[in-house]
Amino acid sequence: MCVLSVWTIAAGCGHRQHLVDGQCCDLCPPGTHRKSVKAECSKQQTVCIPCKDGYFSDQHQLFDRCQECRSCQQDYAEKCTPTTNANCSCRSGFLCSNNICSKCEENKCVTGEKLKRTESPLGVGLRKYSYTCEPPPSCPNNTYFDVKENVCKTHREGIDPINLILGIGFVLLSLTLLVFLSYACIKSLRKHKAYKNPTEVLAVSTNASDYHLSKEESGLELIVQDELKSSNSLGFLHL
Repeated sequence: MCVLSVWTIAAGCGHRQHLVDGQCCDLCPPGTHRKSVKAECSKQQTVCIPCKDGYFSDQHQLFDRCQECRSCQQDYAEKCTPTTNANCSCRSGFLCSNNICSKCEENKCVTGEKLKRTESPLGVGLRKYSYTCEPPPSCPNNTYFDVKENVCKTHREGIDPINLILGIGFVLLSLTLLVFLSYACIKSLRKHKAYKNPTEVLAVSTNASDYHLSKEESGLELIVQDELKSSNSLGFLHL
């Protein structure tokens, strides 16, 4: 573009113009290209046509073709448009093999290992990425390696994950036993009350029944006595 600008200024052409066969012609805007290299412009108007699918142009140009869109190995962070190139990305668990992520490679580092990246030139505007997995440093006794902070910590500074899991398991087991014992006690008390109440009810019912029967018997005895008195009175009159 710098050579083109010097050329247009030296030829006396205006901004965003270029010299073609002694004529100053307009540059094609982004998303388009010249119809043909041999096509002449008339009245400072260049014949421009849109970029084909899969091609783009992100600046004013005088070429008769657009640039090919970038091809991504895995995912597209941004798809290619007539005025912008595509941007690539790698899926989770994969790493970019170059600075434009057009290729990806699997992350082979395991938990605790440190990922180290080195760069090397690959071409114009491209850099190749290479990865190595460095083991975590050996920590002294009574310490553990914190993966997030990349330092060795004593158990006082942080919580050991294994001890944390064991503590949570103990608490859950204790709560389960407490609930089970509470349920067993409540169930036992209900059974005890169920066995005790029918005996009391039966005793009350029996006493009430005895009271009613003795009263009926007393009534029958009075009736019999009245009948005997009546019979004696009739016998006395008959005599």
